[in-house]
Amino acid sequence: MKDLQQLRQQLAYRPFRPFWLETIGGSRIRVVWPEWFVELPGQPDKFFVLHEGYVTISRFSELTDFIQVEDITEPSTP
Repeated sequence: MKDLQQLRQQLAYRPFRPFWLETIGGSRIRVVWPEWFVELPGQPDKFFVLHEGYVTISRFSELTDFIQVEDITEPSTP
């Protein structure tokens, strides 16, 4: 991901809306709560996202600049 500012703006958006991050490999990472997205101190390219029952660990360099915000009027999909 080249534009980390876009990601940080989405995390700070109030009221928060869940969103998806897309990797360069085509997989997607869902961010349900801003507190569940954590940048690793001392490792500026790494982050992890908490989920119910598992954790996703990735690198900012593996993300595309695409962020898909969920429509809160529609039911969420896993």
